[in-house]
Amino acid sequence: ERGARGFGYDAVFAPRDGNGLTFAEMSLEEKHALGHRGRAFRALAEVLRR
Repeated sequence: ERGARGFGYDAVFAPRDGNGLTFAEMSLEEKHALGHRGRAFRALAEVLRR
């Protein structure tokens, strides 16, 4: 476990494109950019633009 931010399992999960950081070590902006909710929102926004 690494990092003091976030909650739950954020200190355990390190996304592939997170430069070796766990979600708990990232800023909120970084976490939102790489997290599943941010990806889902961007995909929805792309569909709505069409």
